[in-house]
Amino acid sequence: MAACGARISAGTTSPISRRVQRFFGLKNESAVHVMEIVKGSPVAIGGLRTGDRIVSVDELSVDSVDGLQRTLDASRIDRPVKIAVLRGAQKLDLDVTPVEQTG
Repeated sequence: MAACGARISAGTTSPISRRVQRFFGLKNESAVHVMEIVKGSPVAIGGLRTGDRIVSVDELSVDSVDGLQRTLDASRIDRPVKIAVLRGAQKLDLDVTPVEQTG
């Protein structure tokens, strides 16, 4: 799953418990669980890690792999975006600048 040059190579839709939704004030019932990241990619440089669960991009809820790909469309290339992730018991905001994919 390589979304608009972000270079998350594998991810899956993952449910979010109601308790976590309430604690962080999330609207979505699921997130994108990051299973693999391309080394040296924009998301790797921005701090995304395997195991993170992506919940939003620029405050737009992301609840599936398809939703993430739609959100990271061509209009976001070379423009910084804020990706909100759940990591362990924390919600973090990461700054990532997607690049145009080659090859």
